[in-house]
Amino acid sequence: MREADKLDNMKSQDRGFRSGGRGSERKRCDSFVNSLFEEAENAGALIASPEDEDSNADVIIKMWKNGFTINDGYLRDYSGAENRQFMDSVRKGELPEELQKTFDKEEIAVNVEDRKNEEYLLRKPNIDAFSGLGHRLGSAAPKVITKDMETCNEQSLPSVDLNELEPLTNIKVWLADGKRIVQKFNTSHRISDVRDFLERIPCKPGNAPFTLATSFPLHDLLDESLTIQEAELQNSVLVQKLQRTTEPFRNS
Repeated sequence: MREADKLDNMKSQDRGFRSGGRGSERKRCDSFVNSLFEEAENAGALIASPEDEDSNADVIIKMWKNGFTINDGYLRDYSGAENRQFMDSVRKGELPEELQKTFDKEEIAVNVEDRKNEEYLLRKPNIDAFSGLGHRLGSAAPKVITKDMETCNEQSLPSVDLNELEPLTNIKVWLADGKRIVQKFNTSHRISDVRDFLERIPCKPGNAPFTLATSFPLHDLLDESLTIQEAELQNSVLVQKLQRTTEPFRNS
């Protein structure tokens, strides 16, 4: 009954976002986000200080004044029916089912950032996704960061030809072995250029064929002839997915 009461309360707050003036809407949003953080902390979620290694987080959830984003993806409405279950899991300090399906590992580090005083702007430039006070969620077991999760040495990364007179953007890529790299590209670079860059890095996980995908929602980038701008990948987070090259063993 307690979980049902929470969900009903959440729905009533969601309905409140659609009524009243801008001032009352702002107060309801503040109350909603504050309540969410308070309940998540009471449920056992950890509070991440600015000194924590936030760059090792797998998922960054930002709670904006006008909605929330996952890993700097598209803006999602608090009042959307499809998002209520996700938010209810965050309230309870649990890992949302959507994230469980996306990551093929037992432990996922999730940071939730309070941005309720800021309005999300599409393609907002130069936002440091890993700064500020956050609330860390995850599985029941504590997150263990190993050397395999460390960022590739920037000095060992191959160079990318950049035109400083054209728009630039940062692309973050999670490699299949858990390493993270961030590289600057022109928005006129193609997805195939990102692939070429990944194939030349020394810290890549072997030479197995792979595909690239967006992180949230998980979507394979099949047309690599598109530019970063055409595919709307500015400041995005990509995932490297290794392809199976051998058939599984079968009983004769």
